[in-house]
Amino acid sequence: MSQPDRDAELATVSLPGALGSERLSTPTRLWRLPDIIQSGLARHDTAESILAKNKGLGPGFNMMRHLLSLVILSHHCRVAVAGLFAGAAFVKKLDEPGMAVYVLRDPGAAAFDKMGGLTALSFGHLHASEIIQELLRPGLIALVGMFFALSGFLVTGSAIKNPDLKTFFINRVLRIVPALSVEVTLCALLVGPLLTQLPLSHYISDYQFYRYFGNIVGHVTFELPGLFVHNPWPEMVNANLWTLPWELWCYVFAFALLFLRMISGEPQKIRWITLLVGAALFAELVAYFIDPATFNVRSDSTRLAGWYLVYMFFFGMVFRLHAKYVPIHGAIFAGSALCYAAIMWLNVLLPLAGIFLTYCTVYIGMQSFKAFDRLFSQDLSYGIYLYGFPITQATIDIFRRVLGPDHHLSLAVILPIVIVLTLGFAAFSWNFIEKPALRLRRFYQRPA
Repeated sequence: MSQPDRDAELATVSLPGALGSERLSTPTRLWRLPDIIQSGLARHDTAESILAKNKGLGPGFNMMRHLLSLVILSHHCRVAVAGLFAGAAFVKKLDEPGMAVYVLRDPGAAAFDKMGGLTALSFGHLHASEIIQELLRPGLIALVGMFFALSGFLVTGSAIKNPDLKTFFINRVLRIVPALSVEVTLCALLVGPLLTQLPLSHYISDYQFYRYFGNIVGHVTFELPGLFVHNPWPEMVNANLWTLPWELWCYVFAFALLFLRMISGEPQKIRWITLLVGAALFAELVAYFIDPATFNVRSDSTRLAGWYLVYMFFFGMVFRLHAKYVPIHGAIFAGSALCYAAIMWLNVLLPLAGIFLTYCTVYIGMQSFKAFDRLFSQDLSYGIYLYGFPITQATIDIFRRVLGPDHHLSLAVILPIVIVLTLGFAAFSWNFIEKPALRLRRFYQRPA
């Protein structure tokens, strides 16, 4: 190495306490903290390095999408067979027309407060199966949240590669609307007329029938006239659609950031987005400590609140923007999973749970599941999301009509039928609706 080159190299090195070295101010050191962290992670795989090896794709995201969809389908099928609130008496809330929302007739009838975590349980009055269920509850609550974190991670990666506003907007529309429109139409024009308890003329003329088509644009409605009224989970046509408005809000905020040219690989812009998300999280923490009932991140005992799903989306965005600083390490995954579960079990610091859950999502997404990818070579996850619940309800309705309303339904019989039918409809959706719609991107999308 020549002397000028060596002098230049030494000039870039700052040794603590060395004579003539550059002494950075505290704000500057904090601002450069990501670069310091990156140098310490050089010996480990990061999310960025794994993405680079896989052409920008997380090798485990295909498995994760399908597994989450199938677990949610199985959970909904279990509740739809057993009935709401484990068979306890319930009544419909009439102040939300079209929403098929039910609550316990006697709120005090619940044996324990499932939203209070393990600390609120009286284990002496619980069966072993109930204790196991409560220990597994954080996993159930995590399902939809992981979907949103995954979405934030993937959408951000796509926006970095191609930040064109028109491309971003049309891509989101083509991914969601065509398949959703077909599913909503099939439920309203095929399933409804075949299985409704009302005369066809009354079904078609009911305002609820026309309102149901609002699902296509995010105006969620769960009911169709006279449909599934005697099912154990009554009147609910597609419970999965409750996430639609929150998903649209995620895209609106992401579009706004893209419009402001904030989503990019530029370090300064990444830091500003991180500060914004951090400020929003801090505001939620303060609000949670002031009024934990109103700002509880859990909507009920099985899911995160809708507004917190938007936080999950942006946690996924921040992790993608900082992918080169995110180490993929089994010990960190185990610690994050334990921290998330402990927060849920103990019902403390709930707003922080999403950070640990997002790391778990990214970690799994960076693993390889080649055998699963060979089995699911097509993306059936969105079709499972769209068709799983209506098929579950229709299957239960038909069984009750054939066997009688008093016949005991078996989950072991219903679930395999539902899974097979759902996968069939999901394959139809992917091959004849979703994939042809996505092919339209070649007419407008400029190369990344």
